[in-house]
Formats: sequence, structure tokens, C-alpha cells
Amino acid sequence: MLDISKDFNVFLGQVQAQTAGNLNQLTELGTRLDELAKQYVDVCRDLERERVAGRVTQQQAEALEGKLRDLESSTMRAAFVLVLVDADADAYLFGDRYYTDDPAGGGERAAVDLKTAVQQYLKSVHPRLAGLPIMARAFASGDGLATLMVKAGIAKTGDSQQAMSRFTCGFSQADEMFDFVLVGKGKDRADVKLTGAFRQFVESPSCQHVLLACCHENGYVRMLEKFVHSPEVVEKVTLVKSFQVGTEFSRLPFQSTSMEALFRDRPLTPRGASTSNAKDFLSAQVAVTPNGTSGSPTNKSSPPATYASRAAAPQAVAILPTSTPRPLPVFGTIDKDTILVNADGHRLDMPLPSKSGSVAERFNRRTYAGGLRYCNKYQLSGTCPGNCAFLHVPLKEEEKLVMRHKLRAEKCHDRGKCRDPLCYYGHHCACSGVGKKCNFPVVMHGVDVASWKEVNAGLGV
Repeated sequence: MLDISKDFNVFLGQVQAQTAGNLNQLTELGTRLDELAKQYVDVCRDLERERVAGRVTQQQAEALEGKLRDLESSTMRAAFVLVLVDADADAYLFGDRYYTDDPAGGGERAAVDLKTAVQQYLKSVHPRLAGLPIMARAFASGDGLATLMVKAGIAKTGDSQQAMSRFTCGFSQADEMFDFVLVGKGKDRADVKLTGAFRQFVESPSCQHVLLACCHENGYVRMLEKFVHSPEVVEKVTLVKSFQVGTEFSRLPFQSTSMEALFRDRPLTPRGASTSNAKDFLSAQVAVTPNGTSGSPTNKSSPPATYASRAAAPQAVAILPTSTPRPLPVFGTIDKDTILVNADGHRLDMPLPSKSGSVAERFNRRTYAGGLRYCNKYQLSGTCPGNCAFLHVPLKEEEKLVMRHKLRAEKCHDRGKCRDPLCYYGHHCACSGVGKKCNFPVVMHGVDVASWKEVNAGLGV
């Protein structure tokens, strides 16, 4: 009996141990189930959050796509082609036929013909742009344009201001998107306005194309150089070339066209002279050497030409010197505030000392191949108005002389009227005036350099 009781107790202990083990396993299983249940709840919440986020993202994407379509549609509705004209230049003076009889009507015709010429160009080269509106802005100095009209023989001196005003008003009134802007008297004002308009619109998505009528002067190359590495801008810009093209434009990658039927196709000739004898007219003037001094006249029976004689030659003859001309003082040999003017009040340039060929080669290599751009005003006058993107690293005197020679080959916009003693641009030219590579108009050739006198620019002469 004792043995049975003992065996039972052993069996009972085994059952209890097995039961305890099963209980532990069940407890552990319950714990794991609780954890899995929590994870399941978390995953469900994450999935719901993702679904919500996905719906929101999709809604946002759809909204952004709608806004993008609206923006593209708005951009295309506001799309236009821009035309910018430096109307201060002889090369972009509208043809004489636009000024005869009725300047106001001529201004309207000039605007209409400009629009037609641009549309024809777009149809042949950029057909997708041919139907876009055309915005045109012409910039000029009122006094400068009136003077050009007199020298071209299309207006009398007393009537030139009124004719100019009527022409510009007619141009602006011909089309709601055409403006002829008179920027007031002052050197480079038209350049500054044109440059500002170009920078404002060239990267605007609404401006689909830009035609630039300002290739007569290398100064505009600086404006364009900043965009030569932008394929979008290069494709977007067309240069409207004239009979006078700055030499540096040839290295720019922009496409080009011409509108000879619209603008003048030859330099201005004096009133009463035909275009066929323009070269003879120039060759009959005082021969001027490259350093600015006068030589012997090529035609002793004809008086030397002056700034004023192109408009009224008979009246100018009486005041011209007949004796052997005095050499002009070399640059740097007179007071820095003193300038030279001739008997007609035309500003004269003092001849520059010869430049070193080796220095010029090294300097040009740095500026052209090296891409360095120096601040002209800082280098040559010691001042800069600020906010300048060009270099202010001091140059050697022989390098500054190379810079002066280069800038002297570009015309001053105030021409012979300039009275700025620090002006480093050219105020007259010594070449024949018939080559297309010259930056100077005909009226700035053959200037009287014999009757010069020194004047103090600070006295307002």
C-alpha cells in the first residue's frame, strides 16, 4: 500500500510539473499574442496614415499640376516678341522716306513696317512665334535725334525738334505695344535704358524672343557676353545688323538678320550731297593722321570740313583757319580739367602716346581669351559709382594706355558736344569713314583739328 501511495505522489508531481510547464508556455504565448496584437494595431494605423498622406499628396500634386497648366496658359497668353532699338545711332535711324512731308505719319509707317519686317523674319526662321504680339521700344536722346535729322537733310534746324517730336509720337501711337522713348540729354543714356530693358525681359518666360538693333557699337557686347554660355538665351536672341557693325560682334554665338529696307543702309551724308559721292566728300576734307594731328588737305580748293559744315558748309568756311595747323597737345601734357575744342565748339581728342605692342598683346590675351573684364571708369579716372561687376585690380600705366587706345576707338554718345574731361571715348575719327568696321558716323570724320583751343571744362563751356 505504501508503494502505491508513493507511486501516486511521484505521478502527481510529474503531472503538476507538466501542468506548470504548459501554463508557462500558455502565459508566454499570451504575451506574444498581446505584442503581435499591438504591432498589428500600429501597422494598421501606419497604413491608414499612408493612405491619408497618399490621398493628400495626390490632391496636392493634382492642384500643382492645375496651377502649372494655368501658369503655362497664362504665360502663353502673355507671350510676346521684344524688339529693342538704339535709335540714337546713325546705323538705326529710320529711312529718310519716313520723315518727308508728314513726320507723324512717317512715324506710324515706320512702326507698321518694323512690325511687318519682324513678322516676316519670325515666319521664316521661328514659325511658332510668328503669331505672337510684338513689343518694340526705341530709345534715343531727343537732342541727338534732332541733330541727326538735320545732318541727314530731312529737317531744318529750326524745325528739327518739332519734326522729331511728331515722328516719335506717331511711332508710339501706331501700336499699343510700340514706344519711342526719348531719354533726355546725356552720354550713354539710351544705352543704359536699352541694356536695362534687355536684362529685364531676356530671361522672362513671357518674352519668347528678342531682336536687338544695336550692333553698331562694341559696348553692347559686354551686355551680351554674360549670356553666351546660356543655350536658352542664345537661341532666344537675334541681332539686327546694319551697315555698321562693331568688330567684336563677330565672335558672339547669336543669330543675326538685317532690315536694310527699314533703317538706313549707308552712313549719313551732308545735306545736298548724294550718297554716291560720300567717299569723295570725305576725301576732300583735311587729312587727319592717326595721332589726331592734321596733314595737308587732299583738295586745296575745298575748305576743311568741320562738325558744323556738314549742315551748312558755306557759313562755316569763313571761320576756318587757312594757315598751317598747330599740332594738338599730347594727352597728359595739359591740365586734367582742360579739354580741347575747335572753332565750331566740337570736342577734340588729344593724341595718345604710342602703346607697346607686347603689352597690348598680353592685355588682349587676358581680356579676350582669359575673360577678364576691367572697370574702365575705375582704371582710367580712379572712381567707380559702385555695384560694379567688373575688376578693380590696379593696372600698370602701360596697360591703362592700351585700354585708352581701345576705348578711344569707340564713339562718345555726346560726340563733339561732350565736355567731360574724364571721358575716354572718341569724339572724332581719322579714318575714311566709308568702311563698315568703323564705329564712327560720317559726321565725326574730317573734323577741324586746326582751330583748337584749351577750355576749362569746369566753367560749363
